[in-house]
Amino acid sequence: MHRTATTTAPAISPRRLLALGVIALAAGAWLGLANAQSASAHDELIASSPEPGQVLDASPAEVKLTFSDDIIPVGTAIEVVDHHGEVIDSGEAVVAGPDVTATLPADLSGDYQVRWRAVSSDGHVIDGTIDFGVGPDATGAWTEEAPHDTAASDGLDDTAAEGQDEASAGPDGWAVAGIAGGLVGVAALVAALVVFARARRRDPNA
Repeated sequence: MHRTATTTAPAISPRRLLALGVIALAAGAWLGLANAQSASAHDELIASSPEPGQVLDASPAEVKLTFSDDIIPVGTAIEVVDHHGEVIDSGEAVVAGPDVTATLPADLSGDYQVRWRAVSSDGHVIDGTIDFGVGPDATGAWTEEAPHDTAASDGLDDTAAEGQDEASAGPDGWAVAGIAGGLVGVAALVAALVVFARARRRDPNA
């Protein structure tokens, strides 16, 4: 009869368990710090011209954005909208290292908003807005109003509605024609009766 030999795993001492726990905590802390540094490494906007809320006497020649690191041109864009939310005719975004620029027309007047999107050096997309104004009536704070087309169409709708109200308030053409036709029919009937009555008077034997 053979006996099967059994072996038991050596017990892990409390000190060794403590050491393993410390190593695991240190590794977790290192990974968390690495992720935090990676998340905070995205580029950011550090300067702009015009500055946020700035009111200028004359239209600036361009919008210029400066970031904390070089920007990737593909996917980077700048657009400028007026207070109606309509995009004005600005140039394409030009990337030169950390600087992104776009030309502006020379006849700006009022409040505008720069809407930018940039691809940072690590490939992460960042975006934002910058309000500015041009001229004595500008406030430097962009607020969206109704678009030009909407305002014009509202005026046309009001005019059309007034015309419809006036038409509905006036007499109906078909009703007038019906009344006139009825009066003509009644007159014809009366005339026929009068002729018939005179004919009977002339011919008593009828």
